[in-house]
Amino acid sequence: MPQPTDTDEQSDRSLIQRAAGQDDHAFTLLMRKFKLPLYRFALRHVDDPDDAEDIVQDTFVAAHRNLGRYNPKYAVSTWLYRITLNKCRDLGRKRKTRKFLLRMTSKIEDQVTNLESDDNPEQQMLAQNELGQLSKQIANLPDALRAPLILCVIEEMSHGEAAKILGISVKAVETRIYRARKTLGKRTNMTVKDTGH
Repeated sequence: MPQPTDTDEQSDRSLIQRAAGQDDHAFTLLMRKFKLPLYRFALRHVDDPDDAEDIVQDTFVAAHRNLGRYNPKYAVSTWLYRITLNKCRDLGRKRKTRKFLLRMTSKIEDQVTNLESDDNPEQQMLAQNELGQLSKQIANLPDALRAPLILCVIEEMSHGEAAKILGISVKAVETRIYRARKTLGKRTNMTVKDTGH
């Protein structure tokens, strides 16, 4: 994107001020100006045209909601690109969570398959019930507890790897896993073993 001139920035800031004063036409002009550059930026991040389009829409919705919080010491383009980047990151986190849950489900299914090869049908049924109960309880955990638990217990990652993925400290991962296990222990009579270091 070409560098904005001082005149462009003054015009953009003027449009923001007008939009903040309930001038919808001013905000429409901003959207027209930035829609394509923000779309290209989002597309490079998420590599999916539909997701990029959704991100741009979400960006403009968030910008409109926060017009009163715009800081004029920053260029309007910088503000909009920052919102777009945050929306791309949000989508990335949602994708990671979806992938973890899909992997968790397949691992539980694998365990059920292994249990089905057991000769004792009564033992099989009890184990399947416990596994199903545990799966539901994990799904009902708050995301802050569920994600570290899935990464370290189901995906068998170290606490350090989970900390990097989640953007939190190793100590926070340990604490959240402890809280998740404690919560699960109260809800079920099962123990969840942690393989992280």
